[in-house]
Amino acid sequence: MQSVLNDLDNAPISEKDRTLYAFIRKMVRDSTSIGQEDVDVARKAGWSDEALYDAITVCSLFQFYNNWIDATGVGDMPAFGYEMSGHRLASHGYAREPQSESRSEPGGAKRSKTAKASRKSKRPKAAKASQGRRRG
Repeated sequence: MQSVLNDLDNAPISEKDRTLYAFIRKMVRDSTSIGQEDVDVARKAGWSDEALYDAITVCSLFQFYNNWIDATGVGDMPAFGYEMSGHRLASHGYAREPQSESRSEPGGAKRSKTAKASRKSKRPKAAKASQGRRRG
């Protein structure tokens, strides 16, 4: 890991990985400089559009979070916090299991189709209209 950070061009990694890291480095330094040629080079190295999208998304989010933390002065967790978080993730994973639609409401009554429809109709109209449309 440190060799990649110190000298990407000579780090002991595959050319495929080197190509992706160079793409991300360029994106982090100046995202407006990424062009079709950069995407084509990454594809030629074996990276799919989905993999590039994922890499861009993850690195962009981390960059955002780091900038936000730096600017707001949010402090780091103590080592014990990371340890407890690791135990929780190891035993429970990242997300809770979805709860079944057939579970009972408080008091033992199951939700009816009418109650579900009523709940859906309370969403704002803008949210309904935008569902299913992609931005871009």
